[in-house]
Amino acid sequence: MPNITLFDLDHTLISVDCSNEWTKYLCQQNFVNNPKAYMATKNAYARAYLEGQVDMLGFSRFILQPLIGYSSDDLQKIFNNFAEYIVNECTYPEAYHTIQKSIAQGGKILLISASIIDIVRPIGLLLGFEEDNIIGVQSIKENGVITGEVLEPLSFAEGKVYHYQQWLAQQQKLFKNSIFYSDSINDAPLLEIVDQAICINPDPKLKKLALKNGWEIKIWQMKNAIEFL
Repeated sequence: MPNITLFDLDHTLISVDCSNEWTKYLCQQNFVNNPKAYMATKNAYARAYLEGQVDMLGFSRFILQPLIGYSSDDLQKIFNNFAEYIVNECTYPEAYHTIQKSIAQGGKILLISASIIDIVRPIGLLLGFEEDNIIGVQSIKENGVITGEVLEPLSFAEGKVYHYQQWLAQQQKLFKNSIFYSDSINDAPLLEIVDQAICINPDPKLKKLALKNGWEIKIWQMKNAIEFL
């Protein structure tokens, strides 16, 4: 039986938070009427995230607010351009090699992120994940138009366990071992149920938990960056 290797995205495969970078990108692309106020709100959400007190539902709606009324088809080029920038400039070389090694060994790889799927999907595709193996917060669309709302439960904290188990239930095969790479204490629920937890540049709370549980800790750096595209 093959292994299943799961990856968080932000600060795990890439050196940044793609949602934070996306808010900057929206301002640069003139989707935001008051960039200063918008970024101040984003920074408040970022501080709450680091403190483990973020309202992820509110943050997801905040990320989508400038896109309300746009069709996903009209925005696809923007999403793709953003993904190319993130993958080329922010992917850890060790992350790229780990993905490639997992594929070469015949295993399945799954990307599971708490960021909006419209951002996560094109990044995941460029990194080598199959479309059906990319999980993010699902934005609700009506006739292809973004409404600003999202489907619950979100793929965040305990919600990642839910979405992983839903994904497993749809597979036609069993997996020998499950491995999960993450940087964040918010992913503790999923790290605790896999066979092997690997903590990448863990935040202080996750580092403490990793040392307590004997989880492997790896430090990945943005040296010798790889040109992907």
